Amino acid sequence: MAVPPSVPDWMRPEGLPTHRMPSAQALQRLVAGNGRHRRECAGENLAPGDAAPAAFPFALVVGCLEPGAAGEELFAERPGAIECVRTAGPSLGADTMAAIEYAALVQNVGIVLVLGHRNCGAVTAAGNARSAGRPPLPGALGDWVPTAAAGTAALPADGAAADPVTGHVRALRAQLRGADSLLTLTRSGQLKIAGGVLDDDTRGIDFLSDEPDEVVEAAELPRTDPSRYGS
Repeated sequence: MAVPPSVPDWMRPEGLPTHRMPSAQALQRLVAGNGRHRRECAGENLAPGDAAPAAFPFALVVGCLEPGAAGEELFAERPGAIECVRTAGPSLGADTMAAIEYAALVQNVGIVLVLGHRNCGAVTAAGNARSAGRPPLPGALGDWVPTAAAGTAALPADGAAADPVTGHVRALRAQLRGADSLLTLTRSGQLKIAGGVLDDDTRGIDFLSDEPDEVVEAAELPRTDPSRYGS
């Protein structure tokens, strides 16, 4: 297992804070922001948030390219606080991995969220293509199928039919947690790889459960300068 060197200082943007937002705080911020967004979509009248652009992002979301499946608006954040990479599925091709590594190693984001959505057409198509053993697909689609169908055949412990999107998100989350380029950050707790599934109707995100030792109470979280990493 290779331990990658740190990126050179000249790659980092000028003015980037020395310390990244604590990963547990970043996750709680995503959860709270999506709760606000869900209430707004349900018609609740909430006070407007801070619309001033953030200096640097605190999170990266890897989501599906289908309409409404991923975006800053899901987290009620000010512009620039969250970066989104959208691919079919989503999936973890070379360009997506480069974007994740750039956000984690250069921009010092505290969390990467793998976000699927219910009734995802891309995951369904990839799973069907893999299980049917159909003829080779054109272009890059043949290489895309194994990554976009990752985890879709998994079964939970009770043997019930698995939700293919949740299985897919779990598989991608596990793949990212084991990536050599991110391992020093994930094992030290500086970077959290989280997973979630969006309900297209309510706009709420079901954040997947995690290991107990990664759960941190809000009162225990160190605070960061809100003017630097969003609101």
